[in-house]
Amino acid sequence: MVDVLRWDPYDELRRVGDWFQRYALAGTAPWLDPWRPRAGLWGPSVDVEETDDQIIVRAEIPGANPGDLDVQITEDSLSLQGEVRQETGTNARGFRRIERRYGAFQRTIPFPVPVEHERATATYRNGILEVRAPKAAAGRGRARKLPIQAADGPQDPGGPGQLQ
Repeated sequence: MVDVLRWDPYDELRRVGDWFQRYALAGTAPWLDPWRPRAGLWGPSVDVEETDDQIIVRAEIPGANPGDLDVQITEDSLSLQGEVRQETGTNARGFRRIERRYGAFQRTIPFPVPVEHERATATYRNGILEVRAPKAAAGRGRARKLPIQAADGPQDPGGPGQLQ
């Protein structure tokens, strides 16, 4: 008598998932690892807010040194470039899980309306880079490098990462 095995498509998915866990996430197939930091392949999460008179961009870049950030603004976009360096040290326990991203990044955020890039300001506080640019009429675009002011002081009352 011949045994008949039913084909289950979910077995194939489980097999691919096991392969992915074993090889891609273990570092043997780095081109498939979405968390491996590579220049230009990741960027900070951003919030873009438009008010009556300005555009506000908040970028989440925890662990960055404000001096290592390059912020360029034109009348129609904001470009962020920099590097988040991983802390070096030894872990004697033997277990380590890293979920934060490290390495170089670059990201360009388009504005919904033209801004007066000459009057834009940038501040960095509690891991959040905030860029404020007043709205303007459309015109010729030029780039300007923004200096970043490190805002020292206690955290905001809303908790870490909360800006008011």
